[in-house]
Amino acid sequence: MSVAGAASAVGILGEMPKVAAAVPKAESELGRVKIRDVKTASVRLTYYDAHLVKVFTDSGLYGLGEAYRGSGTLDWIKTIKEEVIGEDPLQVDMLFHKMMEAGSGADARSGTLTGAIAGIESAILDLVGKILSVPVYVLLGGKFRDKLLIYHDTGSPDTVEVGPWVEEAVRSRDKYGFKSMKFDLNPFRGERWNRTLSTVDMKIWLKILEAIRKELGPDFPLAVDLHWKYNTRDALKFIQMTEHLNLWFMEDPIPPENADALARITRATKVPICTGENLYTRHTWRPFIEQQACDIIQPDVQKCGGLLETKRIADWADLYYMPMACHNLCSPVGTVASGHACAAIRSFITLESDSVELEYWSDIIKREGPFYKDGYLEVSDKAGFGIELDEKVCRKHLADYSGFFE
Repeated sequence: MSVAGAASAVGILGEMPKVAAAVPKAESELGRVKIRDVKTASVRLTYYDAHLVKVFTDSGLYGLGEAYRGSGTLDWIKTIKEEVIGEDPLQVDMLFHKMMEAGSGADARSGTLTGAIAGIESAILDLVGKILSVPVYVLLGGKFRDKLLIYHDTGSPDTVEVGPWVEEAVRSRDKYGFKSMKFDLNPFRGERWNRTLSTVDMKIWLKILEAIRKELGPDFPLAVDLHWKYNTRDALKFIQMTEHLNLWFMEDPIPPENADALARITRATKVPICTGENLYTRHTWRPFIEQQACDIIQPDVQKCGGLLETKRIADWADLYYMPMACHNLCSPVGTVASGHACAAIRSFITLESDSVELEYWSDIIKREGPFYKDGYLEVSDKAGFGIELDEKVCRKHLADYSGFFE
């Protein structure tokens, strides 16, 4: 559409939609901004460091993103950033594949490589949104929703006593205001390596979940994470024991590599089965989607390759009408980035959050009012991700080895 054509459309239809407004801007800005450098700053959170990424340009504009927290991610960023320096940031998908191809010879097309790429890609998308004066969700096709349901990955007490578990549920609901939550269940006994789950532990867990369910009520969205620890038979036995609890979903009951084994569990229980945080790019997702091995997919934006890759995975799963939850272990920077992807994904149901118990977590970015409002994350209509770091807070909590984008 030409500028004149866009202006004519405004006269007929009223205020120009953001997508239409971006068209003449894209024509005028294409090739005019070049990436000058990519730098990082690592902020200490609860038990991991948030690797923040900043993409600098020759225009003075910059983009912010967050890479995955895994060991080796920063080394990969230093390596693959050479693939984007001097390039036009508007060519987002090409730059993603350029980084992927450059890293694939020395590493698999997964793991810390995709975690590093995701950090750079999200920062580039933030930058592109600023160049075109549109929020990032517009670059992904537009939004389906203005706010996102957050589920709280709670603290899980290391005790067989029911009381502390119920207290944790009450704290999540009443102190932090969450309207959905997930508990991690870890074994109290048994051998570490053979993937067995004892009947004693099953009964303890069931008693704990029944007490939490009684406190929260029958319809409160309550999920459970088994952290891919168990064999199919023991996991299935326990899951079937919980069918009366109306659980929201049961996450990763068995190791994440075998779609056939997970499909066996999914088809044998009424409890929705969820997986995905350990899957990288759409290629490793293929058998889980095509075999409908789970009921709910849960990719991690910063781990699987970035916002565009997450949307591709979710849209593919939506062909089978499989809804999408979003795994998320991030600072507010990565959380907001994931939020823009979630806003643009039709099948989205919920976005994870943790570390909110950390006093300064939400202060990493500048904000007015609470970061979450009534259990939801509101999606900003500002250009890019619509966020700015609070430099004072970030510098105060930098990891020992990190500078501030130096």
